[in-house]
Amino acid sequence: MHNYDNYQSASALSEQTLTFLTEHNIAPNPVNYSVIYHYLSQRNSELTAEIDFQLTQRNALDGVLLDDLFVKFLSNSDNIENNLLQPFEKTLSHTLDKIDDQAQSEEMILANLAKADHALSDNVLHKPLKNIVNFLIGTISNAQKQHQKLSDELAKTSEEVTFLKTKLEESREEAVHDALTGLLNRRGCDDKLQALDIKGKHSSLVIDIDDFKKINDTFGHQVGDKVIQRVAKIIKSSVSETDLATRYGGEEFLIVAPGQSLSQARALAEQIRLSVADLKLIQRKSNTFLPPITVSVGIAELADDNSWPSFFQRADQALYQAKNAGKNCCIDALPLKD
Repeated sequence: MHNYDNYQSASALSEQTLTFLTEHNIAPNPVNYSVIYHYLSQRNSELTAEIDFQLTQRNALDGVLLDDLFVKFLSNSDNIENNLLQPFEKTLSHTLDKIDDQAQSEEMILANLAKADHALSDNVLHKPLKNIVNFLIGTISNAQKQHQKLSDELAKTSEEVTFLKTKLEESREEAVHDALTGLLNRRGCDDKLQALDIKGKHSSLVIDIDDFKKINDTFGHQVGDKVIQRVAKIIKSSVSETDLATRYGGEEFLIVAPGQSLSQARALAEQIRLSVADLKLIQRKSNTFLPPITVSVGIAELADDNSWPSFFQRADQALYQAKNAGKNCCIDALPLKD
């Protein structure tokens, strides 16, 4: 494993990356650059193994493959924007500023040379000097064209960096949200919990759709997914902006209500339960109504729990009691024993 944390080593790696891209006829855009930079740094063993395999099989590395590798291994990295994109974008911006300054300087020089050329007129005595002035005008004009071309290329690359940052943000959002419901997934919930003080006053609700297996078995998984989405929509419209609404798995949901007492959480649970019970769902294909949809809810208030899992476990145990009590009801968790 190489050390690429210092500036000198990182610069050397950057040069190696550009050389690699050139040798393999790969466009040096931000995605390709990121993947090959990480490949050469050997920081991700799985990414390295996949590229090594492609090379040993004599398969060409192309933009499609590198884009797939980026999404698979790098798009969810917390460090890629700070360690790669931001410095890359800063360098681009600095370079564009320098080119702009150079262009302004060249415009000023050209203006002065034009004045000199006009002043020299066509006097034969001034011809040698006039030739020099015309040569300088031509040279600077050519340089301007080259700078403009470089500036256009760098501006395009800058747009690609902006696009890549947007793509990264979208990937992060996808990584922490459930694709079916738009609620947080477990990872997203865990990330949000890190910002909460476990010694604070919080409540949790564990919600489970009753007899969901029968719905799937009778009407199929597609209808089952629609039921999950409708229940999720009710949960989303019922919680506040500070609540953490999560699809915890299958037909089970978790809500963490920061700063909420047990009685407040119970009121929220009842609101959700009644809203779900009011659902009237119909299968369009057969034009038949689904059986009534209900949920059972276990509720817990954070007491002396020493971890989030133990806190949620008490709410889950209360859910189990709600199922045994006949379903379609809300049960409070027992307080912790001294």
